[in-house]
Amino acid sequence: MRRFSASFFRLAASLVAGGCLGLLLASVTATNAMAAGMPQMDFSNSLVLAQAPWLLVIFFILFLTVKGIALPRVENVLVNRRQRIDQDLESARQAKAQADKAVENLIKSRNEAAAEAQANIDNIINQSRAAANEKLREVTARLDQEMQQSENRIAAARNDALKQIDQISKEAAQTLLQQLLGENIDQTILDKKIHQVITAKS
Repeated sequence: MRRFSASFFRLAASLVAGGCLGLLLASVTATNAMAAGMPQMDFSNSLVLAQAPWLLVIFFILFLTVKGIALPRVENVLVNRRQRIDQDLESARQAKAQADKAVENLIKSRNEAAAEAQANIDNIINQSRAAANEKLREVTARLDQEMQQSENRIAAARNDALKQIDQISKEAAQTLLQQLLGENIDQTILDKKIHQVITAKS
């Protein structure tokens, strides 16, 4: 604003100096002006010379009026405009800072949510794997137990069958010998022979 005032003062001083210079030049060229038919430029006339100081007074009053009335108003308008522009710029900077902070918080929240979701997914996967492994161990243990029970039943059934076969073979052998020989055979001797035959075949 001070630069504007200084520029205005220089402009006003230039106008006053130009007016004075114009008066001097006009006095020099008054003869030619009269010849050209311009009596208002005849500075040899006392009326024209009497108007020159008033012209300077009018310029000076105009200068004071502009300096005291117009210039302060223009200065106030420029100051208010500059303050409004500065306020708008400050508001824009604050809005930008808030927007940047909001974007930063949004990115941070998104990263935290993604990390939490990934942690939950990993936890669910680990729990599912643990449950599946536990179920597999339970099924394997049950199958092993059932297989062991089945093997035990098969072994018991085989032993029972072998015992029954041994008894039946003894009875059948004793019956056949009695029919062939016509006499009873000692059971001890018969058992020993049958045992030798079974041992030899196995």
